[in-house]
Amino acid sequence: MNDKSNTPPFQEGFLITLIVLAIAGLVWLFLPFLPTLFFSLIVATATYQLFLKLQHRWKLSDTIAATLMSILIFFTVIAPITYLLIEISLRASELYGSVQGWVDAQDSESLKKIYSDTAKRLPFDIGDQSALLAQLDANLNKLITVAKNTIVFLLRSILSNTAGFLTFVFLSVFALFFFYRDGDDVARYLKVLSPLPNRYDEMLMVRFSSLATVLTISVVVVAVLQGLSFGILMSFMGLPALFLGIGIAVTSFIPVVGSALIWIPVAIYLYVQGEVWQAILVTVWGAVVMGFVIDNILRPVMIQKISKGLPDGGNLGALDHTLLTVLSTLAGLIQFGIIGMLFGPVIAAMAIAIFDVYEQIHGDRLDRENS
Repeated sequence: MNDKSNTPPFQEGFLITLIVLAIAGLVWLFLPFLPTLFFSLIVATATYQLFLKLQHRWKLSDTIAATLMSILIFFTVIAPITYLLIEISLRASELYGSVQGWVDAQDSESLKKIYSDTAKRLPFDIGDQSALLAQLDANLNKLITVAKNTIVFLLRSILSNTAGFLTFVFLSVFALFFFYRDGDDVARYLKVLSPLPNRYDEMLMVRFSSLATVLTISVVVVAVLQGLSFGILMSFMGLPALFLGIGIAVTSFIPVVGSALIWIPVAIYLYVQGEVWQAILVTVWGAVVMGFVIDNILRPVMIQKISKGLPDGGNLGALDHTLLTVLSTLAGLIQFGIIGMLFGPVIAAMAIAIFDVYEQIHGDRLDRENS
């Protein structure tokens, strides 16, 4: 047993300084991989009970069960998103080639005719149309240059994001394996190292597990339902069902607008093509079936049912506050991209959980006169 009474006064401070430097060094070293590791940690935590059931049911070793779970997560969650990005890159390449050829084939007179025909359909009088055509004619070359540069920029952005995502896929599956296999050992080690009493460590870990479970399961199930329903509708209309269905599933992660980013352009495209009734059906399906029934009715019911089966009784911190949930989700999206939509609410809710721990430990020092 260590005798702390003989410890030099500066030793504790020096040790804390070394620990802070070690943590800062590790964060700096693994900074490019932190979003990937955090994503894998959330997914592994949310599906850890499934890992345990798989292991116990088939009497599998930790290594084999972790391998099977990593493969399962890859094919059910990661592979569809990978397909979507690759498909977008291929279609963007085709679109870039088509638009580039069309723009190069136009001259000043043909473009002016297009502008003139377009202006006649706008609710402007003749004077305003003439002024608009004069401005377009004066800036025609600039408009063509901007269009070309915009197409090149979008294509390069999509391709670079796809390459980065493929790297993210490999690292995610790799990290998932170790989180499944060594998760219990890591949790026990963190509890040993933490200076907090074990009950507070347990409280934070249970809260994180609950958040990861509710967010991951609810988001994935809603995404699958919306993507599947829209994909079936698109198959009857003769449109690319798999591509648009996965697009709906991915955009459903985004708060407020969500799948409207896909079904609104599809409805506009059908309307422009003269398919008025199909455009109306897509609009009704997107707004009512996916937006109201699945998102606003099924999602809250699902979250409530999942929460009731959690160890902390569904105390989900930030998820109980709509404004904080939306803001944290959008902030995660801005900071980390599409996977940040899971990060934001988890980080916000864990911050609230830490405040709760502080309140329980130092409640006697807090001023509650105005509470």
